[in-house]
Amino acid sequence: MKVWWLDYHPAFNSASYENYDDYANMRKLFKECKSVASNWTALRVSIEDRNKPSDFMYRTGGSLIVSARAKDLILQIPNINVEFLPLISDSELYVLNVLTALDCVDPDQSLEKRIDGSGRLIGYEQFAFRQEVVEGHDIFRVRLHEGDHILDEIYVSDKLKKIIEEQFFGFQLIEVWDSSFSWKQKEEKYSSMCEDVDRSLVETFDFNRAIKYIKSNKGKHAYSGNWSLKVDEKDEILLGDLLLDGTYSWMNPIYYPPIILGLVWGIKENRKSLVSRLKDGFSFN
Repeated sequence: MKVWWLDYHPAFNSASYENYDDYANMRKLFKECKSVASNWTALRVSIEDRNKPSDFMYRTGGSLIVSARAKDLILQIPNINVEFLPLISDSELYVLNVLTALDCVDPDQSLEKRIDGSGRLIGYEQFAFRQEVVEGHDIFRVRLHEGDHILDEIYVSDKLKKIIEEQFFGFQLIEVWDSSFSWKQKEEKYSSMCEDVDRSLVETFDFNRAIKYIKSNKGKHAYSGNWSLKVDEKDEILLGDLLLDGTYSWMNPIYYPPIILGLVWGIKENRKSLVSRLKDGFSFN
């Protein structure tokens, strides 16, 4: 089984609290993962219309602003432990408040996040869950294994992930745990994949020459470890981040971090093809 982090997608329509104090109070109100329906006062939110309808509009603390459609669909799921709190807006919107907090972390297998100096636990870089605890829960938040803090993020099961992907718009689902494949195993596999990329390079050069190469050879890629560069159909430079399935997640970066600029880049094409093109007059300069 897997566990997924559910969040809104900023590229779709979104909503925000019109009053900053309301926003700040929301973070406090949902801190303990308890029902607040009995003393709820509907707050006003405004919608930013990006012409991309969304069922998940914004996250504040441990809550999500959702559409009426999302509310109706989620309430059809048996034994779903949540509540929906009405909001004031131009559309019918609600706050989704998750009422289940699980003490489900295996601290010996998780990678902790602590404050320097005090050593106080504030979260996890990588999760390892106790399967017998998370099994049977379709939506929940996570209680730290030390202290009384509950993480803000909302997590869902494979079952709810499937429903969301089939019926909802405007969301992000990010895998945070796989019972059959630990984060340590994933790191080892990922490291091996990046090393394989570097070993496969037949010609290497610096970042500036990598940019010149992909501009001169549309459809070709330059590689460095987990990174790749290419030019799209609009002649825009895209930066790709290697994924565990061997594909790349592409983005059009606003700027390149210094670490990217200092990497050794290269190409994977076979030497015969490279020599042939060099004879045809190709140059990096």
